[in-house]
Amino acid sequence: MSLWAKITLLVAVEIAALTVMIVDKQWTLITGTPIVLQTEPIDPRSLLMGDYVRLNYAISHLRLDGENAIAGDKNFRSHDVVWVVLKPDPDGAKAVAVHHQRETIAPGLVVLKGEVIRFDESEWDADSKRSSPREILQVRYGIEQYFVQEGTGRAIERPLASEKLTILVAVDTRGKAGIQALLFNGRERYRETLF
Repeated sequence: MSLWAKITLLVAVEIAALTVMIVDKQWTLITGTPIVLQTEPIDPRSLLMGDYVRLNYAISHLRLDGENAIAGDKNFRSHDVVWVVLKPDPDGAKAVAVHHQRETIAPGLVVLKGEVIRFDESEWDADSKRSSPREILQVRYGIEQYFVQEGTGRAIERPLASEKLTILVAVDTRGKAGIQALLFNGRERYRETLF
């Protein structure tokens, strides 16, 4: 094979790989079930990193015991793949169950695939200023970063006191999520586009 043929083949493989990545993301955004997620504040010192904003969600912290415990499996370790069942809500979807296996979940439900970051056996109580025994599952879904135009991250990382930031995501049948839009008080401010 000539040098030019090798270079052409290499370029074609790279273009094909990029095309597959773009098509996969667009497939999720087009075919996925739209669902709103509540965001939670993150330490302001780490919100804006370069040209992206870090996002934290209410469904990223799943309580496995106590009065607000969610249903499903209970024994998890770091890096476990989990399937989180979501109940849609205009104010932000609620996690209602978490499972190790997708097959244990009834069809027709909105299910988000995630990875366990950490399993905590205690939670800090700001009122009593002490740690309480609780089983909390920290989950990452792959939608914790949102890339923004240069200089626009400050408005997202520090919304006005009168603004509530929520995220509109699309969740496809594979449990994969993609950010469709950022909503401030329910109104779309930033929309994900192909170009």
